[in-house]
Amino acid sequence: MRVLSRRALVGGIGLIGVAAPAILRAQTAPGLTPTAAQTEGPFYPRDDMPTDQDADLVRIIGVDAQAQGQVSHVTGSVRNIAGDPLAGALIEIWQCDNGGRYLHHADPNVDRPRDGGFQGYGRALTDAQGGFRFRTIKPIAYSAVIGGRPIWRAPHIHVALSTEGVRRLTSQLYVEGDSHNASDLLLNALSSDAERAGIVRPYLPADDIEAGALRAHYDLIVAA
Repeated sequence: MRVLSRRALVGGIGLIGVAAPAILRAQTAPGLTPTAAQTEGPFYPRDDMPTDQDADLVRIIGVDAQAQGQVSHVTGSVRNIAGDPLAGALIEIWQCDNGGRYLHHADPNVDRPRDGGFQGYGRALTDAQGGFRFRTIKPIAYSAVIGGRPIWRAPHIHVALSTEGVRRLTSQLYVEGDSHNASDLLLNALSSDAERAGIVRPYLPADDIEAGALRAHYDLIVAA
């Protein structure tokens, strides 16, 4: 069972409240809502970076096995709050594998083998239109213990966006319609439906891209 400290979750919720006012003070294009900031979490692989760090998390260079789980093509666009696309932005994603384990030395689920075919972390640069694309797996829910009682984290993909070597946004990307969304503490700490809509998106069939795969699209709006 995965253990997340109360401090980690409460601290992440606090980040949402601190980051939003600074973003909202800037001039925002009509119809754009800045993407809600959320906690990085305890399992960013800072000391556990894989050798293969490309945008395909389903296949690892030199490994024959493909990752377990449902292949998902996650796309997005990055714009500033004036609506201008941000080219050359660094997008990082990381998530647990289909068994609930992160690529991190402190992951407590040592009783579960890691999926050696899942990269766990990937990065990509946005194109001239601010677009990005990852091939990964549909995220799954996993257990956490808060205040001595088990809860579930809704399925999510962690995302970080940087420009000119500076982290501009850290958030989490959720699956529309998942039953765990209603009880997820971080997701339900968001103050508006517009904020939720930006990071909760449907996963739809994508057989035109890859047989049996899904697709999801997230637009990231940042203050830079």
